[in-house]
Amino acid sequence: MRDRQRKKAQSKINKKVRTMNKNLLSDNLWRGRFFVQQVDANWERFDDGSGGILTVWLEIRDKKTGIYMGFRIDNYDRGWHLWENCNKFICNYSGVWDDISAVKADRTDWTKVNWVPKKELYA
Repeated sequence: MRDRQRKKAQSKINKKVRTMNKNLLSDNLWRGRFFVQQVDANWERFDDGSGGILTVWLEIRDKKTGIYMGFRIDNYDRGWHLWENCNKFICNYSGVWDDISAVKADRTDWTKVNWVPKKELYA
């Protein structure tokens, strides 16, 4: 059952994710190629009823290739792990930096492309 403390914790995480997505949309190099979305969440209340920990599973995706990376953050994270994992994905795992000239030459505006999940990713 959801309660006010869980809702408040979820709102804080949603704000961080929205801010990250807006930054990725307005970035001059990526132009909305990457986005972050929530996949799952788990709420555990403290025994004394003073609050709880909301653990959220997020995915960052590349619209061009469909590659994604999952990671988790909680409501006590100040946003550092979200930024760190997005940076790690873009720099290390997505492979976009393998050919720097191709990244600069690609002028596709990804803000107008809606990513549709492929069925085999979730099968």
